[in-house]
Amino acid sequence: MSLLGLVAFITLAWGISLRRDKFPWRTVLTGMGLQFAVALLLIRESPFSKWVYSNAKIAADNVLYFAKQGTQLIFGPLAKREALEPVFGPSDAMVLSITICGTIILVAVLSSLLYHLGILQRIVRTMAWVMQRVMRTSGSESLCTSANVFMGQTEAPLVIQPYLKGMTKSELMTMMVGGMATIAGGVFAVYHGMGVEAGHLLTASFMAAPTALYMSKILLPETDKSETADGAHDDVKAETTNALDAMCQGASDGMKLTINVLAMLIGFTAVIALFNYLLVLPQSWAGVGSPVSFDQILGWLNAPFAWLMGVPWSDCPEIGQAFGKRMVFTEFIGYMEITNAKETLDPRSFTLATFAICGFANFASIAIQIGGIGSLAPERRKDLASLGLRAMAGGILVGYTNACIAGLFI
Repeated sequence: MSLLGLVAFITLAWGISLRRDKFPWRTVLTGMGLQFAVALLLIRESPFSKWVYSNAKIAADNVLYFAKQGTQLIFGPLAKREALEPVFGPSDAMVLSITICGTIILVAVLSSLLYHLGILQRIVRTMAWVMQRVMRTSGSESLCTSANVFMGQTEAPLVIQPYLKGMTKSELMTMMVGGMATIAGGVFAVYHGMGVEAGHLLTASFMAAPTALYMSKILLPETDKSETADGAHDDVKAETTNALDAMCQGASDGMKLTINVLAMLIGFTAVIALFNYLLVLPQSWAGVGSPVSFDQILGWLNAPFAWLMGVPWSDCPEIGQAFGKRMVFTEFIGYMEITNAKETLDPRSFTLATFAICGFANFASIAIQIGGIGSLAPERRKDLASLGLRAMAGGILVGYTNACIAGLFI
C-alpha cells in the first residue's frame, strides 16, 4: 500500500504542475534515490540506525534537561514536573508554554553560535554539494533546501540572499517547498518532549531535502537558465561580532519564535473550538443525536491519504484529523493530536504520521514566507504570492511521500 501511495502522491503533484509536459525524470529518479538511501540508512533496522536513534534521543533529552535548568531559574516549581504531578496528576503536570519557551530559546542560542563559528554553514554546504552533483539542481536552491533542514523557513533564505533577486521562478518554488517541507531545529526537541521519536524527526528532516527538490521540480520544472547553475559561491557571513554576541542574538530570536508559537497555539486552538461550536449548534437545534464536529470532517477528508501511506483503516480517521489540523492550522496542532491519541493508535500508524506531519506546510506559512522572504527581496513578492498555494501543497506531499518510503521499511 505504501508503494501505491508513493505513486499516487507523485501523480497528484504532476496533476497540479504548472508545466505537465516537462516532467523532470532525472531529478525525480535521482532525488528518490537519495530519499531511499537516507531511509535505508536510518529507518531499516541495523546497528547504525540503532546508534543514530539512540544518540538522537540522548541529544534531545539533554536539550530538554538543559533547557529545564534555565526555565527553573525563572519559573521555579512551575518548571518542575515532579513538583506539579502530586497536585495536578501525571497528565497535567507539564506547563506547555514553559517547556516550549526553554527548549526553543536554548536551541536558538546553540544554532546561532554554530552559525557564527561557521560549523553550520560547512554542514549545509556539504549536503548542498551532494544534491547539486547528483540531482543537477542549481547551487542556490540546493544550498537553501539544505539549510532548511536546520533553520526556519524565513532564516534559511538568508544564506542565499545575494541570489534572491535573480532566481528563476522554479528556484523560488524550490525554496518555498523546502521551507514548507521541514521543521526548524528550535521545535525539534519540543516535539520529542511531547512523545514523538527524535530519530524519526531527524530522519524525516534529512529525507525532506532531496524530496523537496524533486517535488518542487514536478510542480514547476526549470525552463530558464539559473545564475547559480555552476554553484553558489557568495558566502553570507554571520553579522555577529563574537560568540557572546551570537548567543545573545540567538536568545532574542528564540524568544520571538516562542511568542509566535504560543500565539498560534492559543489562537488556532480557540478557532477550532469556535468552528466546532458553530458546526454543532445548528445540529443541536435540529435534534441531531450525534452531531458532526469539525474534527470529524477533517478526519473524513484526509483519511484516504493516511490509508494510501499504509495506515490501517481503523486508524485513518484519527490520523486524518491530525493531517487536516496540520494543514489548516500548524504541525504543532497535528503532533498534539497524534500524541494525545498515541495509546489508541497502532505504533506503525503513529510512526507514519510522524513522517507525514513533519513540516511547516500550512496556510499560515504562506503568509510567513511572503512576508519574510519578500522583505529580503521586495521585487519577488508577487512571484512568491503566486506560488504560495502550490508550494504548500508541495510541502504536504513531501511529508506524505516520506511517510510512504518509511512505510516500506517499517
